[in-house]
Amino acid sequence: MMDIGLFVVPFRAPQTDLRAGFEWDMQCIRWAEEFGLSEVWVAEHSTMRWEPVCSPELYLAAAAMQTSRIKLATGANVPANHNPVALAHRLMQLDMMTGGRLMVGIGAGAYPSDHKVHGNSNPNEMMREAVDIMKAVWEKKGPLEYRGKFWSFEIPAYDEVQQGPFMEPYQKPHPPLAMAGLSPASKTLTQAGKLGYIPMSFNVGREYLAGHWYRYMQGAESADNVADRNQWRIAHNILVADTDEEAMDLAVNGAMGQAYREWMLPGYERGGFLPVMVPELDVQTAKDVPIEYLAREKWLVGSPDTVVKKLQRDLEASGGFGTVITFTFDYLDQAARYRRHFELLGTEVLPRIKDLKFRTETLAELKRPVDVKD
Repeated sequence: MMDIGLFVVPFRAPQTDLRAGFEWDMQCIRWAEEFGLSEVWVAEHSTMRWEPVCSPELYLAAAAMQTSRIKLATGANVPANHNPVALAHRLMQLDMMTGGRLMVGIGAGAYPSDHKVHGNSNPNEMMREAVDIMKAVWEKKGPLEYRGKFWSFEIPAYDEVQQGPFMEPYQKPHPPLAMAGLSPASKTLTQAGKLGYIPMSFNVGREYLAGHWYRYMQGAESADNVADRNQWRIAHNILVADTDEEAMDLAVNGAMGQAYREWMLPGYERGGFLPVMVPELDVQTAKDVPIEYLAREKWLVGSPDTVVKKLQRDLEASGGFGTVITFTFDYLDQAARYRRHFELLGTEVLPRIKDLKFRTETLAELKRPVDVKD
Protein backbone atom coordinates (compact mmCIF):
# COMPACT_ATOMS: atom_id res chain seq x y z
CA MET A 1 0.00 0.00 0.00
CA MET A 2 1.50 3.31 -1.07
CA ASP A 3 1.48 6.54 0.98
CA ILE A 4 2.55 10.16 0.69
CA GLY A 5 4.58 11.85 3.41
CA LEU A 6 6.15 15.22 4.12
CA PHE A 7 9.76 16.31 4.64
CA VAL A 8 10.30 19.55 6.53
CA VAL A 9 14.02 20.18 6.03
CA PRO A 10 12.99 23.08 5.95
CA PHE A 11 14.30 24.95 2.93
CA ARG A 12 14.15 28.32 4.65
CA ALA A 13 14.38 31.17 2.15
CA PRO A 14 16.60 34.10 3.22
CA GLN A 15 13.61 36.48 3.17
CA THR A 16 11.69 34.34 5.67
CA ASP A 17 11.98 35.25 9.34
CA LEU A 18 12.88 32.19 11.40
CA ARG A 19 9.92 32.55 13.76
CA ALA A 20 7.50 33.03 10.84
CA GLY A 21 9.15 30.04 9.15
CA PHE A 22 8.51 27.85 12.18
CA GLU A 23 4.83 28.82 12.16
CA TRP A 24 4.70 28.07 8.43
CA ASP A 25 6.19 24.63 8.98
CA MET A 26 3.57 23.87 11.63
CA GLN A 27 0.86 24.96 9.18
CA CYS A 28 2.25 22.63 6.52
CA ILE A 29 2.21 19.75 9.02
CA ARG A 30 -1.41 20.54 9.94
CA TRP A 31 -2.35 20.53 6.24
CA ALA A 32 -0.54 17.22 5.79
CA GLU A 33 -2.62 15.66 8.54
CA GLU A 34 -5.84 17.30 7.31
CA PHE A 35 -5.46 15.84 3.83
CA GLY A 36 -4.39 12.34 4.81
CA LEU A 37 -0.61 12.29 4.42
CA SER A 38 0.96 9.52 6.46
CA GLU A 39 4.08 11.01 8.07
CA VAL A 40 6.31 14.03 8.48
CA TRP A 41 10.11 14.02 8.70
CA VAL A 42 12.10 16.90 10.20
CA ALA A 43 15.82 17.34 9.58
CA GLU A 44 18.63 18.39 11.94
CA HIS A 45 21.26 21.02 11.09
CA SER A 46 23.07 23.48 13.33
CA THR A 47 24.93 25.73 10.90
CA MET A 48 22.76 25.95 7.73
CA ARG A 49 20.62 29.12 7.41
CA TRP A 50 18.75 27.43 4.53
CA GLU A 51 18.03 24.40 6.75
CA PRO A 52 17.63 25.88 10.24
CA VAL A 53 16.39 23.18 12.61
CA CYS A 54 18.81 22.43 15.46
CA SER A 55 16.41 20.06 17.22
CA PRO A 56 13.91 17.99 15.24
CA GLU A 57 12.62 16.60 18.55
CA LEU A 58 11.43 20.09 19.59
CA TYR A 59 9.77 20.60 16.20
CA LEU A 60 8.01 17.26 16.46
CA ALA A 61 6.93 17.90 20.04
CA ALA A 62 5.27 21.11 18.85
CA ALA A 63 3.70 19.27 15.92
CA ALA A 64 2.44 16.50 18.18
CA MET A 65 0.32 19.01 20.08
CA GLN A 66 -1.30 20.16 16.83
CA THR A 67 -1.97 16.74 15.28
CA SER A 68 -3.39 13.40 16.36
CA ARG A 69 -2.69 10.83 13.64
CA ILE A 70 0.27 11.62 11.42
CA LYS A 71 3.53 9.81 12.21
CA LEU A 72 6.41 12.01 13.33
CA ALA A 73 9.99 11.26 12.31
CA THR A 74 13.40 12.78 12.88
CA GLY A 75 15.12 12.96 9.53
CA ALA A 76 17.68 12.57 10.76
CA ASN A 77 19.16 12.94 14.18
CA VAL A 78 22.95 13.09 14.15
CA PRO A 79 23.67 11.11 17.34
CA ALA A 80 27.38 11.89 17.34
CA ASN A 81 26.60 15.62 17.65
CA HIS A 82 24.96 14.96 21.03
CA ASN A 83 25.43 13.14 24.25
CA PRO A 84 23.78 9.93 22.99
CA VAL A 85 22.45 9.04 26.45
CA ALA A 86 20.65 12.39 26.61
CA LEU A 87 19.38 12.04 23.03
CA ALA A 88 18.07 8.54 23.77
CA HIS A 89 16.12 9.90 26.75
CA ARG A 90 14.67 12.83 24.78
CA LEU A 91 13.48 10.44 22.10
CA MET A 92 11.97 8.07 24.68
CA GLN A 93 10.14 11.04 26.15
CA LEU A 94 8.87 12.07 22.71
CA ASP A 95 7.81 8.52 21.89
CA MET A 96 5.71 8.49 25.06
CA MET A 97 4.29 11.98 24.44
CA THR A 98 3.19 11.02 20.92
CA GLY A 99 1.71 7.68 21.90
CA GLY A 100 4.11 5.77 19.69
CA ARG A 101 3.89 7.95 16.58
CA LEU A 102 7.66 8.46 16.52
CA MET A 103 10.19 7.18 13.98
CA VAL A 104 13.89 7.98 14.38
CA GLY A 105 16.16 8.64 11.44
CA ILE A 106 19.87 8.46 12.19
CA GLY A 107 22.84 9.68 10.18
CA ALA A 108 26.46 10.75 10.33
CA GLY A 109 25.64 14.29 9.19
CA ALA A 110 26.31 15.85 5.81
CA TYR A 111 27.89 19.19 6.73
CA PRO A 112 31.45 19.58 8.11
CA SER A 113 30.48 22.86 9.77
CA ASP A 114 27.87 21.00 11.86
CA HIS A 115 30.53 18.50 12.90
CA LYS A 116 32.91 21.30 13.79
CA VAL A 117 30.51 23.23 15.99
CA HIS A 118 29.68 20.04 17.92
CA GLY A 119 33.27 18.81 18.18
CA ASN A 120 32.43 15.73 16.11
CA SER A 121 35.91 14.58 15.10
CA ASN A 122 35.01 11.23 13.52
CA PRO A 123 31.42 11.33 12.19
CA ASN A 124 30.98 7.75 11.02
CA GLU A 125 32.74 5.98 13.86
CA MET A 126 31.15 8.23 16.48
CA MET A 127 27.72 7.68 14.93
CA ARG A 128 28.09 3.90 15.21
CA GLU A 129 29.08 4.06 18.85
CA ALA A 130 26.38 6.63 19.65
CA VAL A 131 23.66 4.44 18.13
CA ASP A 132 24.91 1.44 20.11
CA ILE A 133 24.64 3.54 23.26
CA MET A 134 21.12 4.71 22.39
CA LYS A 135 19.99 1.12 21.85
CA ALA A 136 21.55 0.10 25.16
CA VAL A 137 19.63 2.84 26.96
CA TRP A 138 16.40 1.77 25.26
CA GLU A 139 16.75 -1.98 25.59
CA LYS A 140 18.86 -2.87 28.63
CA LYS A 141 17.96 -2.74 32.30
CA GLY A 142 20.49 -1.65 34.88
CA PRO A 143 22.86 -2.01 36.37
CA LEU A 144 25.04 -1.49 33.32
CA GLU A 145 28.45 0.09 32.88
CA TYR A 146 29.67 1.14 29.43
CA ARG A 147 33.18 2.28 28.56
CA GLY A 148 33.61 3.19 24.91
CA LYS A 149 36.06 5.05 22.72
CA PHE A 150 34.12 8.33 22.75
CA TRP A 151 31.61 8.02 25.63
CA SER A 152 31.22 6.27 28.94
CA PHE A 153 28.16 5.97 31.17
CA GLU A 154 26.43 3.87 33.80
CA ILE A 155 22.82 2.77 34.17
CA PRO A 156 22.19 2.29 37.89
CA ALA A 157 20.07 -0.45 39.37
CA TYR A 158 16.39 0.35 39.91
CA ASP A 159 15.82 2.32 43.13
CA GLU A 160 12.53 1.71 44.93
CA VAL A 161 12.58 5.12 46.62
CA GLN A 162 13.48 7.22 43.59
CA GLN A 163 11.65 4.73 41.37
CA GLY A 164 14.17 5.03 38.61
CA PRO A 165 15.59 4.74 36.07
CA PHE A 166 11.98 4.82 34.91
CA MET A 167 11.76 6.00 31.28
CA GLU A 168 11.26 3.41 28.54
CA PRO A 169 10.30 3.72 24.88
CA TYR A 170 6.55 3.59 24.26
CA GLN A 171 7.27 1.32 21.27
CA LYS A 172 9.14 -1.90 21.97
CA PRO A 173 12.02 -2.35 21.88
CA HIS A 174 12.33 1.22 20.55
CA PRO A 175 10.89 3.48 17.82
CA PRO A 176 11.55 2.28 14.24
CA LEU A 177 14.96 3.41 12.99
CA ALA A 178 15.70 4.73 9.51
CA MET A 179 18.75 5.64 7.42
CA ALA A 180 18.90 7.68 4.21
CA GLY A 181 21.11 7.39 1.14
CA LEU A 182 22.03 10.05 -1.41
CA SER A 183 25.00 8.97 -3.51
CA PRO A 184 24.56 6.48 -6.36
CA ALA A 185 26.88 4.00 -4.60
CA SER A 186 25.28 4.49 -1.19
CA LYS A 187 26.96 2.32 1.44
CA THR A 188 24.53 3.77 3.96
CA LEU A 189 21.62 1.90 2.38
CA THR A 190 23.57 -1.36 2.44
CA GLN A 191 24.13 -0.77 6.14
CA ALA A 192 20.45 0.05 6.61
CA GLY A 193 19.50 -3.28 5.07
CA LYS A 194 21.98 -5.14 7.25
CA LEU A 195 20.58 -3.50 10.39
CA GLY A 196 16.93 -3.88 9.38
CA TYR A 197 16.30 -0.12 9.32
CA ILE A 198 13.76 1.74 7.18
CA PRO A 199 15.48 2.89 3.96
CA MET A 200 15.05 6.37 2.47
CA SER A 201 16.47 7.56 -0.86
CA PHE A 202 16.85 11.17 -1.89
CA ASN A 203 15.70 11.21 -5.49
CA VAL A 204 18.43 13.34 -7.03
CA GLY A 205 17.97 11.25 -10.19
CA ARG A 206 15.55 8.38 -10.80
CA GLU A 207 18.22 6.61 -12.85
CA TYR A 208 20.00 5.24 -9.77
CA LEU A 209 17.02 4.34 -7.57
CA ALA A 210 17.12 0.70 -8.69
CA GLY A 211 20.74 0.56 -7.55
CA HIS A 212 19.74 1.94 -4.15
CA TRP A 213 17.25 -0.87 -3.67
CA TYR A 214 19.74 -3.49 -4.86
CA ARG A 215 22.28 -2.30 -2.30
CA TYR A 216 19.66 -2.29 0.45
CA MET A 217 18.74 -5.87 -0.45
CA GLN A 218 22.40 -6.89 -0.42
CA GLY A 219 22.67 -5.64 3.15
CA ALA A 220 19.36 -7.19 4.19
CA GLU A 221 20.10 -10.66 2.83
CA SER A 222 23.61 -10.65 4.33
CA ALA A 223 21.91 -10.44 7.75
CA ASP A 224 18.92 -12.66 6.93
CA ASN A 225 16.55 -9.68 6.99
CA VAL A 226 13.55 -9.36 4.67
CA ALA A 227 13.66 -6.28 2.43
CA ASP A 228 10.13 -4.94 1.96
CA ARG A 229 9.60 -2.33 -0.75
CA ASN A 230 6.59 -1.02 1.15
CA GLN A 231 9.04 0.30 3.78
CA TRP A 232 11.14 2.20 1.23
CA ARG A 233 10.76 5.99 1.29
CA ILE A 234 11.69 8.21 -1.66
CA ALA A 235 12.16 11.92 -0.87
CA HIS A 236 11.10 14.02 -3.86
CA ASN A 237 10.14 17.46 -5.14
CA ILE A 238 6.38 17.59 -5.65
CA LEU A 239 4.06 20.46 -6.48
CA VAL A 240 0.46 19.92 -7.54
CA ALA A 241 -2.00 22.48 -8.90
CA ASP A 242 -5.25 22.34 -10.84
CA THR A 243 -3.43 22.76 -14.17
CA ASP A 244 0.04 21.97 -15.45
CA GLU A 245 0.61 25.63 -16.28
CA GLU A 246 -0.20 26.81 -12.76
CA ALA A 247 1.99 24.13 -11.17
CA MET A 248 4.94 24.95 -13.44
CA ASP A 249 4.62 28.66 -12.67
CA LEU A 250 4.44 28.00 -8.94
CA ALA A 251 7.46 25.69 -9.03
CA VAL A 252 9.73 27.63 -11.36
CA ASN A 253 8.93 31.17 -10.22
CA GLY A 254 8.18 30.44 -6.57
CA ALA A 255 9.97 29.18 -3.48
CA MET A 256 10.89 25.78 -4.95
CA GLY A 257 12.72 27.36 -7.86
CA GLN A 258 14.43 29.85 -5.56
CA ALA A 259 15.62 27.11 -3.22
CA TYR A 260 17.21 25.25 -6.13
CA ARG A 261 18.79 28.30 -7.76
CA GLU A 262 20.27 29.71 -4.57
CA TRP A 263 20.92 26.64 -2.41
CA MET A 264 20.44 23.14 -3.77
CA LEU A 265 22.08 23.37 -7.21
CA PRO A 266 25.16 25.24 -5.93
CA GLY A 267 25.44 22.56 -3.24
CA TYR A 268 25.13 19.74 -5.79
CA GLU A 269 27.79 21.44 -7.91
CA ARG A 270 30.14 21.66 -4.92
CA GLY A 271 29.54 17.99 -4.10
CA GLY A 272 29.90 16.77 -7.70
CA PHE A 273 26.25 15.66 -7.96
CA LEU A 274 25.18 17.61 -11.05
CA PRO A 275 26.07 14.71 -13.39
CA VAL A 276 23.96 12.42 -11.18
CA MET A 277 21.01 14.78 -11.22
CA VAL A 278 20.99 15.43 -14.96
CA PRO A 279 23.23 12.82 -16.63
CA GLU A 280 21.54 13.52 -19.97
CA LEU A 281 22.64 17.19 -19.94
CA ASP A 282 26.16 18.50 -20.49
CA VAL A 283 26.35 20.83 -17.50
CA GLN A 284 29.39 22.09 -15.65
CA THR A 285 27.91 24.56 -13.17
CA ALA A 286 24.68 25.07 -11.28
CA LYS A 287 23.75 27.97 -13.54
CA ASP A 288 23.79 25.58 -16.51
CA VAL A 289 20.84 23.60 -15.11
CA PRO A 290 17.48 25.03 -16.28
CA ILE A 291 14.92 25.08 -13.48
CA GLU A 292 12.19 24.70 -16.10
CA TYR A 293 13.79 21.44 -17.24
CA LEU A 294 13.92 20.07 -13.70
CA ALA A 295 10.28 20.97 -13.09
CA ARG A 296 9.18 19.38 -16.36
CA GLU A 297 11.38 16.29 -16.53
CA LYS A 298 12.67 15.49 -13.03
CA TRP A 299 10.23 16.78 -10.43
CA LEU A 300 6.65 15.68 -9.83
CA VAL A 301 5.14 18.99 -10.90
CA GLY A 302 1.79 19.40 -12.63
CA SER A 303 -1.90 18.63 -12.38
CA PRO A 304 -2.93 15.48 -10.48
CA ASP A 305 -3.04 13.54 -13.76
CA THR A 306 0.45 14.70 -14.71
CA VAL A 307 1.92 14.04 -11.26
CA VAL A 308 0.55 10.48 -11.22
CA LYS A 309 2.03 9.86 -14.69
CA LYS A 310 5.42 11.24 -13.63
CA LEU A 311 5.34 9.20 -10.43
CA GLN A 312 4.78 6.10 -12.53
CA ARG A 313 8.14 6.76 -14.23
CA ASP A 314 9.87 6.70 -10.86
CA LEU A 315 8.05 3.53 -9.88
CA GLU A 316 9.08 1.83 -13.11
CA ALA A 317 12.71 2.99 -12.80
CA SER A 318 13.02 1.91 -9.16
CA GLY A 319 10.88 -1.22 -9.19
CA GLY A 320 8.48 0.30 -6.68
CA PHE A 321 8.52 1.96 -3.27
CA GLY A 322 6.02 2.38 -0.46
CA THR A 323 6.02 6.10 0.35
CA VAL A 324 6.91 9.18 -1.65
CA ILE A 325 8.00 12.05 0.61
CA THR A 326 7.47 15.61 -0.60
CA PHE A 327 9.73 18.45 0.53
CA THR A 328 8.18 21.68 1.78
CA PHE A 329 9.11 25.17 0.59
CA ASP A 330 8.48 28.71 1.82
CA TYR A 331 5.30 29.64 -0.03
CA LEU A 332 4.22 32.01 2.73
CA ASP A 333 3.35 34.62 0.09
CA GLN A 334 1.09 32.15 -1.75
CA ALA A 335 -0.39 30.20 1.15
CA ALA A 336 -3.77 29.49 -0.47
CA ARG A 337 -2.14 28.00 -3.56
CA TYR A 338 0.17 25.87 -1.43
CA ARG A 339 -2.74 24.64 0.67
CA ARG A 340 -4.38 23.60 -2.60
CA HIS A 341 -1.22 21.60 -3.36
CA PHE A 342 -1.77 19.60 -0.15
CA GLU A 343 -5.47 19.22 -0.88
CA LEU A 344 -4.81 17.81 -4.35
CA LEU A 345 -2.10 15.52 -3.02
CA GLY A 346 -4.48 14.02 -0.49
CA THR A 347 -7.75 13.99 -2.42
CA GLU A 348 -6.62 13.43 -6.02
CA VAL A 349 -3.14 11.88 -6.13
CA LEU A 350 -3.18 9.64 -3.04
CA PRO A 351 -6.39 7.74 -3.92
CA ARG A 352 -4.92 6.81 -7.32
CA ILE A 353 -1.75 5.32 -5.89
CA LYS A 354 -3.00 4.05 -2.50
CA ASP A 355 -3.64 0.46 -3.54
CA LEU A 356 -0.35 -0.13 -5.34
CA LYS A 357 1.39 -3.18 -3.92
CA PHE A 358 4.90 -4.49 -4.42
CA ARG A 359 6.06 -8.03 -4.02
CA THR A 360 8.94 -9.06 -1.78
CA GLU A 361 11.63 -10.53 -4.01
CA THR A 362 14.98 -12.08 -3.22
CA LEU A 363 18.25 -10.66 -4.44
CA ALA A 364 18.55 -13.56 -6.89
CA GLU A 365 15.15 -12.68 -8.39
CA LEU A 366 16.03 -9.01 -8.74
CA LYS A 367 17.69 -7.84 -11.95
CA ARG A 368 21.11 -6.41 -11.14
CA PRO A 369 21.23 -2.71 -12.11
CA VAL A 370 24.01 -1.84 -14.53
CA ASP A 371 25.46 0.79 -12.17
CA VAL A 372 25.99 -1.64 -9.29
CA LYS A 373 29.56 -2.81 -8.95
CA ASP A 374 31.02 -4.88 -6.12
